[in-house]
Amino acid sequence: MALVVGAATVVPFLSALSGGFNWDDIPNLVENQHYRGLDWTHLKWMFTTTLLGHYIPLTWLSFGFDYAVGGMNPGGYHLTNVLLHGVNAALVYLVARRLLRAASGGAASPRPDGERSGEQLATGVGAAFAALVFGVHPLRVESVAWVTERRDVLCGLFFLL
Repeated sequence: MALVVGAATVVPFLSALSGGFNWDDIPNLVENQHYRGLDWTHLKWMFTTTLLGHYIPLTWLSFGFDYAVGGMNPGGYHLTNVLLHGVNAALVYLVARRLLRAASGGAASPRPDGERSGEQLATGVGAAFAALVFGVHPLRVESVAWVTERRDVLCGLFFLL
């Protein structure tokens, strides 16, 4: 079910793949040569800079991978954001399912005989609903469709792990 939630979350954001670089993407990515590579010089810059006041080394590293794979094609950068958001939605499903199971006092835990109880079904549906609301809510659009905001998507990923 987590994969279904992740895939369902990706679909509404696919139109972002045709978008370009916007706003802070220009100074961060278009005008910035420092992240464009994965050699020692680039890695040193990624882990020591505070460009525009932010210390985001893992974000710079992910931009470096995007550049290594697709150069300056904005579609590749957008694809990474969209896929990361899909992973986050799948993780929200897993967290919600665990919380709902705990709240049910264990009644929604898997049974040894493999049968699904009503509580298990309710837990799965509730977790899927919560994850899909998170995944497709308009509040997520900026973080997913604006490349520079990958730092927020990555922050969510590491929080949910």
